[in-house]
Amino acid sequence: MRSAVRILIGAVVLTAIAVGVGVLTLKDDKPETPKVKGDLSTADTTTMHVRRGAFCDRVPTADATEALGGAASEKKAYGDGDQTAISSGVSDVAQEYGCIWTGPEGSATSARAWVFAPPVTLDWATQMTKSVPKGCKAAPTPAYGKPSVALTCTDAKKQPKVAFRGLFGDAWLSCELTGKVGEATATLQKRASRWCLVAVTAAGA
Repeated sequence: MRSAVRILIGAVVLTAIAVGVGVLTLKDDKPETPKVKGDLSTADTTTMHVRRGAFCDRVPTADATEALGGAASEKKAYGDGDQTAISSGVSDVAQEYGCIWTGPEGSATSARAWVFAPPVTLDWATQMTKSVPKGCKAAPTPAYGKPSVALTCTDAKKQPKVAFRGLFGDAWLSCELTGKVGEATATLQKRASRWCLVAVTAAGA
């Protein structure tokens, strides 16, 4: 009888240990929210590394809200091989991991970030920093990886967009923030500088 009791107690203890380990494992698997201070003007991104994988669930909601100037009306995440809208009215199979936050209804604002799924060489990255879209102006600072480019754009509707693109290790990360029609570029640049530091921190290795 005593032997049976000892066996039963041992089984309960082992079960408790197993459950405890399981709870700890699940807790450890939950993404941690990165803490970000300052913006790109105060950070050395040239020494940072980025994972070529999903990162959207590591971006704090509060930071996306701050970037957009209000709570997002929609959040979308996509991965390598997913069919997704790459621009207005254009859909294609993605070769990247990315996220899109759409601003409050009627604001036409958005915050985006995406990292290429395939590795990128230094030569390829250097060529991409020289590619400047129509309606945009390029600047070498603030740095966003190495090499990198900072873009300030305005479309025909006078809607501004600020983007940062660069190489982190072998990962090419792009980040952009689209402001309201008629918004001052300088105002948007400040929010974009903060937003894109949040994005690279979330995507960090």
